[in-house]
Amino acid sequence: MSLLRSFSYPRRSARPASHSAASSPGSQWDEFRDWRAHQAALPGPTPLPLPDVEDLTDCESDVSEEPTNSAITRPTRAFFLGIRASRLITPHDLESGRFSAAHAARNGSSDTLVDDDLVYDEKPKSKAKDQELLPEADPFETYGLDRSPLPPKKGSRLYRYLRWNFGSVYRRIFCLSFFGNMFALCFLVVNGLVHGGSMLTYQQAGLAVTANILAAMVVRNEHIVNAMFWVFGTWSNRLPYWARKLVAKVYSYGGIHSGCAVAGTFWYIAFLVLLTVNMQSQSSLSVIDSWIYFVSYFIVFLLVSMCITAHPRIRVLVHNWFEGIHRYMGWLSVLLFWAQNVLLAVASTQGTSANVGHALLVSPNFWMLIIITLLVIYPWSRMRLRDVEAEVLSEHCVKLNFNYRDVHYGQAIRLTDAPLSETHAFGVIPHPVAPKPATHCDGCMCHHSVSSQQPDLTMSPALLSSTGMLDRPSNRSSAKVTIPDKTNKPAPPANKNETPSGLSHAGERGFSVIVSNAGDWTKKIIRDPPKRIYTRGTPQFGVMRVAGLFEPCIIVATGSGIAPCLSLFVQKPDHPVRIVWSTRSPLETYGQAVLDLLYRVDPRAVIIDTTKPANKRPDLVKIVYRVWEQSRNETPASYPGLEGRRNTSGRAKSVGQCEAVVIISNQKVTKKVVYGLESRGVPAYGAIFDS
Repeated sequence: MSLLRSFSYPRRSARPASHSAASSPGSQWDEFRDWRAHQAALPGPTPLPLPDVEDLTDCESDVSEEPTNSAITRPTRAFFLGIRASRLITPHDLESGRFSAAHAARNGSSDTLVDDDLVYDEKPKSKAKDQELLPEADPFETYGLDRSPLPPKKGSRLYRYLRWNFGSVYRRIFCLSFFGNMFALCFLVVNGLVHGGSMLTYQQAGLAVTANILAAMVVRNEHIVNAMFWVFGTWSNRLPYWARKLVAKVYSYGGIHSGCAVAGTFWYIAFLVLLTVNMQSQSSLSVIDSWIYFVSYFIVFLLVSMCITAHPRIRVLVHNWFEGIHRYMGWLSVLLFWAQNVLLAVASTQGTSANVGHALLVSPNFWMLIIITLLVIYPWSRMRLRDVEAEVLSEHCVKLNFNYRDVHYGQAIRLTDAPLSETHAFGVIPHPVAPKPATHCDGCMCHHSVSSQQPDLTMSPALLSSTGMLDRPSNRSSAKVTIPDKTNKPAPPANKNETPSGLSHAGERGFSVIVSNAGDWTKKIIRDPPKRIYTRGTPQFGVMRVAGLFEPCIIVATGSGIAPCLSLFVQKPDHPVRIVWSTRSPLETYGQAVLDLLYRVDPRAVIIDTTKPANKRPDLVKIVYRVWEQSRNETPASYPGLEGRRNTSGRAKSVGQCEAVVIISNQKVTKKVVYGLESRGVPAYGAIFDS
C-alpha cells in the first residue's frame, strides 16, 4: 500500500470480570461483528498528505483513540520485521546542510523525503565530511567528456606489441646493452676458432665482467642520474617537439643497469668456462687454484640468483625478498670479486719473481673494483638520522616535513626506520614560497597580495585579514571546494588569481613527503608518526621531471601518486597543466589544502572519487584521451596566469593542445594507460620498475 492509513478505536468500557468469563466464543464474535458495523456507519477520516512509503506501520496499537490533525513525521516500520525507524527529510534540512544533496538525490526528488539510512544527526558534522567533492554521477557527464568509443589503435596487434609493449624504450636500451655485449663475445670466440688466432682468455672475459658491473653501478648513482635529468629533462626544453618527445624517455636509463648486469653475468659464465678449461689443462691443482674454483662458482651462483629474482614477474611476487637478495648478495659478490682478483694475482706470480702488489696495480680489474666499491659505499655514507615534523592529514595519510635542505620538483628521497632491512622512495614536495607583504591600493579599502604564491592559511582568518593575505569577503569562498552546480561540473575557485590555502611551512627551508597507506611499513608510519627518521643518499630525479618539457601537459595520478605531482604544482604554479586524479575519498584522505592547490593550478581538474558507485572503475584511458582532445582548441586564456603570455620555456609556439601525458600510478595502471595512449598517437610517459 502506498499510503499510511489512520484508524480510530472507540474507548472500551469496563466490563465485569464475570461477564467476560461467562461469555461464549459465539457471543464474543457477535459483539465484534456489531462493532465493525457501527464503525462502517461512521464518516471516514480526512486523508493526510503522507510520503510515498510502503505500509509497514504498526496499526494495531490502542494508544490513539481519534485521528490527529498533525502530520506524521516519523512513520515507524513494523518492529517484527526488524527494520529501523525512518525519519522525514524536509527542505529545511537540505538547506541547513544536515543532509547531503547526493543523499537527497538517492532518495528521490520530492520536497519531503524519507531517509531510510538514519543519517540524520543532531550534532553537526565536520566541514570536510559535509562537503561533496563530486556528485555521484558518471565522470564523463560530470566533466562534459565525449562518451563515444575511442579511435582504433594504430597498426596490427603484432606491430603494436613490438612497438609499444615489448619494444618499449626500456627494452630497447636493455637489448642494445645486452646484445651489444653478446655480439662482442661471439665475435671474439668465432674469430679465434676460424682464424686460429689468439683465443679469448679468461683474463679478457673477467675484464668484460668488471666493466659491465661498473657500468650498471655508475648509471644507478644519484649524481649521475640527476646529471642526466638536468641535461635531458631540463635544459632540453627549447628543443623541437620531436626531440623533446625523444629525450623525455631519459627515465628509462634502468635499461642500461639491467642490460649490463645480465650481460656481465653471461660474460662471467664464459669466464668460468675458460678458467675451468685452463686449470684442467694443468697437471695438478694447487691450494690457490682450489680457492679460485670455490670463489668463482660461488660468485656465479650469486649473480644468477640476482638476475632471476630481478625478473619483473618474480619481483612483483616476492618484492621484499628481491630487495634483500639484491642488496646482500650484491655486497657479498663485491667482496668475493676482491678475493678472486687477489687469488688470481697470487696464482699468476707463483714461480716467478713478480710482486703480487705490482700485479694488482697493473690490472684494470683492480681499479674498476675500487670504483665499484666506492659506488656501493657512497649512498650509505650519506645516511643521516633527520628530525621530522609529522602532520596527520587523515587516518590513511600523513605528511612528513623536513628542514635540512631544499629540493627540486620531480625528485624523490629514500626514507627508512630500519636501514639494513628496507628503504622506501617518496616524492618530495618543496615548501611553497612565502607570500609577499600585501599592498594598500590608493582610493580603495581593499588589500591585494603582490605574490601569486600561496599563503599559509592555517592561521586564523582574522590574522590573515590583518596581514592582507585574504582578499575581499566575496573571494574567500575560493578557500573551499565548492559543490558542483547543476551541470555536475566542479566549480573552480571564484578568483583564479587568489592563492591556495592550507600548505604549511610557506617560505621556510625544506620539503615535505606525503605517506599514504600502501603496506605494512606505511601503515606503521601513519599510526605512529616518527619524530626522527633516516634518509639515505641525495634526492634523485624521476619521471615527473620530464613534465617540465611539455606545455601544456596532462598530469595523471591515482591514489598517493598525486604526491610527486604536487612538487611541480608548488614550484612551477604557472606551468600549464590539465589534471586527472582518481583516488578514494580525496577530501577526507588528503585534506583541503591539496584540493585547493589542484583547483588553483587547473580549475577544470578531473578529480574522481572512486568510493562512489558510478566512479568505482573509471576508464582512465578514455578520460585522459578525451581531455587531450578537449585541449585542441584551447588558448593561453584557458590556463590560470597565462593570459597574453607564451610558453614559460620561451618557445615561440603559444600554449594550445596538450603536448604529452605524464602518469604516476602503480605498474598495472601505468602500463595500461601508457600503451592505450601511445597506440593512439598520444605521447605518454610513466615509470614501470626501472622503466
